[in-house]
Amino acid sequence: NNPHNNNFILYDLLNFHHNYNNIGGRNIAARIDIKEAMNASAGTNKNNSKAPILQINLLQREYVNPSVDYTKNYSHFSGARFIIECGIKLKASVLTIATAATYYHKFYTVATLEDYDPYLIGSTCIYLASKVEDDDIKIRDIINVGISCVRRGEPPLSLDPYFTMRDSLIQAELLLMRVLGFKMKVDLPHQYLLHYMLSLKEWLGEETFETIPIVQLAWNIIQDIYHSPIVLKYSPQLFSAAILNIVMQVHGVVVPGDEEINDRSWFTVLHPDCTTANVWNLTSKILAIYQEEEDLALHT
Repeated sequence: NNPHNNNFILYDLLNFHHNYNNIGGRNIAARIDIKEAMNASAGTNKNNSKAPILQINLLQREYVNPSVDYTKNYSHFSGARFIIECGIKLKASVLTIATAATYYHKFYTVATLEDYDPYLIGSTCIYLASKVEDDDIKIRDIINVGISCVRRGEPPLSLDPYFTMRDSLIQAELLLMRVLGFKMKVDLPHQYLLHYMLSLKEWLGEETFETIPIVQLAWNIIQDIYHSPIVLKYSPQLFSAAILNIVMQVHGVVVPGDEEINDRSWFTVLHPDCTTANVWNLTSKILAIYQEEEDLALHT
């Protein structure tokens, strides 16, 4: 794996965001020459871009770049980033990570960073999500990985501090479940994204999916949206359509029969939420997440 591949994705999506704001979000790919970089970004595993589309949910990033000093960045965004980094290091499934991040954002709609440590809550969210998604992750590993992310380079906790932390996490789990109203199952966009990509594969043909890393980029973006609480505000179907809209625009792929002007964009047939206005509005909000990530990296 090349740890710099994520830089290509971030750089290109930031450029895309800048141009999107400047020219109103239409026909962007014709104005941005980024195919070489995006093809490089798919190089984390050359076979991934051609993996059977229904097996893509087995794939997970094996790196987080750039690393964040969580002791200097105390924010909702860094807390979500902490969950994603820990989840990757724990080899958690993408569904566990997405569920944990959703719990985290829901928790902080009623709580504050001043009252509850985001990294304790983040670890607790991973612990609870791993149970809900039937992901075999030990509480010991969650604690040790969490500590190693916050205190990089320091040795694991000794026995007494470990058990103190373990007790805190278990107490926080009870609090988290109460805040969630004991509604732990989350309707995630991943299944809809896979279904919509299958439809696109039929419309565009096998060759398009073999030559352009549509699946890989879409799967990267769907993991990145969990940095932001916007995941609570829109339907999973709308998220899936907006993500694919970004991918289509980045690569300049035109779906046959697409008529944006008459509000007959290809994605409007997917779900009632997926109007042209809704998809482009959410497209802009998703791209703004990459600016937040860049700002976080600059202040680390």
